[in-house]
Amino acid sequence: EINATSGKFSGVIEAREFVGDICGSKVMQGVSIRETNDERSTSTRYTDSATYQIGKTITVMANCERNGGSGAITVTININGQVKTAEVIPYTAGLPAMYQTVVFSVYTTSPVVDISVSLRVRGQYTTSASVWPLVMVSRSGNNFTN
Repeated sequence: EINATSGKFSGVIEAREFVGDICGSKVMQGVSIRETNDERSTSTRYTDSATYQIGKTITVMANCERNGGSGAITVTININGQVKTAEVIPYTAGLPAMYQTVVFSVYTTSPVVDISVSLRVRGQYTTSASVWPLVMVSRSGNNFTN
């Protein structure tokens, strides 16, 4: 047990309960598609350093860009087997580039979390699209109420 009001500590402390919030993040490798009817994906793995299976919220923000063409793009976010698929950015004549963000969150106690984001372009005309995902892992010692 450590009790302190000031000073410095060097070493590792694992908290089962705490006051405040903790958040870590990673920008995943982006993917781009330059052809219609193509699909690409990017993935990462989060490994919790805690000894105990402490709950955490995994949030993926997939920032999408579509340029030209009339193809629709589909973004699929997979967080440890829980999946969200969204068709985004329908064609709008006259706009050279369009942007949209798809967000998906999952609460888990799993110490290892596999995350993947896939991008698919489909349509008649060549459409280029890109996605740059941001992953955030957060814990909180606070409570929410309705």
